[in-house]
Amino acid sequence: MRTTIFALALLILLGTIFYVAPTLLSQAPVACTQEAKLCPDGSAVGRTGPNCEFAPCPDGESGEGILPYNSGIRGVVMLGPTCPVMREPPDPGCNDKPYQTSITVFRAGDMLHALAFAKSGADGTFEVSLPPGEYVVDAKGEATLPYCSQTSATVSSSSYTEIVVSCDTGIR
Repeated sequence: MRTTIFALALLILLGTIFYVAPTLLSQAPVACTQEAKLCPDGSAVGRTGPNCEFAPCPDGESGEGILPYNSGIRGVVMLGPTCPVMREPPDPGCNDKPYQTSITVFRAGDMLHALAFAKSGADGTFEVSLPPGEYVVDAKGEATLPYCSQTSATVSSSSYTEIVVSCDTGIR
């Protein structure tokens, strides 16, 4: 008799587990990846909900999707002057030269929080994929010189803005 009661209790317990467990597991929290979607206004939204869909952008627009954008800044960093004395006629050997350095991009009006980083190549060129907006590009020279000027750029949707960043060697 005890064996029958034990077997019956075990059968009820196993049946309950098989019927209730799938329901409980389907209600378990979902962990979404940490990808972000950049919105047209420059803000970012993460994934949310049971299907890990992207949250809507603040302005209700769908955004441009995951990086990279089809817009941004392309540029070249140039270093000059390269000769101590200007000559007449100008010496082609004294033309500004491409400069390989670190590039930092900030939103216009917020020079404390860098938005993107890049490095110009040996030919001085760089490219940064960005959403439409107003930006300031800052190139870093070695210690004090060369001194590179900050360059403003306006990025529109679906195009790259071309800029030249000038760096002063200090040669006079």
